[in-house]
Amino acid sequence: MILSELIQTIHNEIVKRDLMYEHTPANKAILEQKCGGTFEAVLTGKGDTKCLIPQVGTLHFLFRGQGEEYIPCSPSLYRGNPTDVEVFVERMRLVVFRRLLASHPVVEQFFWKHRFLVDEEGLAQHYGLKTSVLDLTSSLEVALFFAMCPYDSEHDRYCYHNDGKEHEAVLYVFLPIFDNEPIPMLDGNGFLNGSIKPIGLQAFRRPGAQQGYGLHLSKEESLKAYMYRFTFTCEESEAYYRKFADGDGLWIKDELVDKAKSITKQEVFSFDVFNETFCDYRPKGFSGNKLKKCLPNGIKLKTKVEDVVFTAEERTQIIERWNNDLGKSMASTIFRKKWFEHEGVEDSNDGQQRIVGIHNEHAFRSLKQLETQQMLLMITCPDGPEGAEWKNYTNTPCTRKKMKAPDNTQWTKVPARMEDMFGNPYLTEKDWWI
Repeated sequence: MILSELIQTIHNEIVKRDLMYEHTPANKAILEQKCGGTFEAVLTGKGDTKCLIPQVGTLHFLFRGQGEEYIPCSPSLYRGNPTDVEVFVERMRLVVFRRLLASHPVVEQFFWKHRFLVDEEGLAQHYGLKTSVLDLTSSLEVALFFAMCPYDSEHDRYCYHNDGKEHEAVLYVFLPIFDNEPIPMLDGNGFLNGSIKPIGLQAFRRPGAQQGYGLHLSKEESLKAYMYRFTFTCEESEAYYRKFADGDGLWIKDELVDKAKSITKQEVFSFDVFNETFCDYRPKGFSGNKLKKCLPNGIKLKTKVEDVVFTAEERTQIIERWNNDLGKSMASTIFRKKWFEHEGVEDSNDGQQRIVGIHNEHAFRSLKQLETQQMLLMITCPDGPEGAEWKNYTNTPCTRKKMKAPDNTQWTKVPARMEDMFGNPYLTEKDWWI
C-alpha cells in the first residue's frame, strides 16, 4: 500500500463512522475551524478533575506511526528485558520528574487551580524518560510524520529521508472504545480511563502539539491494534518534515527539555525519593532493605540530594512570559461544551416534532458521555478498519468477556440531552493570570 492509498483508506473509514451532522458542508467547515489546535475540558469522573482532550470532531481512531515494525512493540521502560530493580531506578527518575513539574508555576497556579489533569508519566514519556507509556495521537498527520521522519538522537531532532529510495513504515490504528483489546469495554467506566488515556494539553506544549494520548502497559502486556504497512518516497518524507516546521512544530524545545535530560542521567537519589518510589512502585518480592542492597552499580542513595526544580529566577521568567502572552494564547484553545438534559420529543399540532422538557444546564461533558456516544457508533459500525492486520505480539489473552445478544430486558435507554455541538473558549484573563 502506498501513502496516498493509506490516507484514502483511513479517510473512508472515518467518513463511514462520522455522525450525520459532521457531513454537512457548513458544519464540517465550522468543525475544522474549531478543532484546529483546540482542546475540550472533559470531566474524568474523579470529582471536578478535567482532562484537556484534543478536539477532532468525533474521535474514531487513535494512531501510532513507526519507521519500522518492532516485535514486540514495548514501552521504553521494558525494552531490553530489564530487571525489576532496573525498572525501579527508572521509577525513581519519574518521581524526581514529578517534583520538577510541581515546581513549575503554570502547573501550580493554572492547571491545579482549574483542576486540569497533569499527566506526569505522559509528560515524562514526551520528554525522554523511560516509562510504561506508548505514544498515540488522534492526528493521522502527526502519526505519519513520526512514521516517515527518522529521529536523529545525536542532535535530538527529526530529519527526512533523502537517499532517493522508497521506504516502508507502519501505522497502528486503535479504536478507543476497545482500549487495547479486540472487543469493546462495556463496564461504563473505562473509556479513555483504562489502558488508553488522554495526555492532551499540558503546561508544556509538546504533547498538545502532537495531540497526544498514551497507551499504558505493564511488563507482561502487549500492544493490541490494527496495523497497516505502507511505502513512501523521499519527497513525501520531506513534505511531512516541512509540514511541521522541519519537525520543530512537534518536537518543541522549551524550559523542560534540558532539565528532563539531566534526570534521565541521574544516578544519585535521596532516601526521600527512594521511599516515595518504593511506596508508589514497590517491586514484588522486595523489602526496602533488600532493594537498597540490589541497586545497580553507580546508583547511590544519600540523605540529602537537591531535587531538579525550576529556580526562583526561572519561575519569575516563566510567569512573565505566561502573563505577557502564553497564558492568553493557551486559555484561548481550551473549550467546553455545555449541555442540557431533556425529556425527548413529542409531536406538535403542525405534524413536526419538538424537543420538550429542557432543563439542568451542565458546564462540561464527561468521559462517561463520550463513552455512550462511542458505544452507539460502534453498534452502527462494529468492524475494524478495512484491510488492516490485527497485531497482538505476545498473544496476551483478552481480559474481557465477549458480548452476548441482549434480550428485551437488558437494553439500557440512553438519557436524551442537548449539547453545544462546537463548544467555545470560556477562560477569562482573571482565570489564566498568575
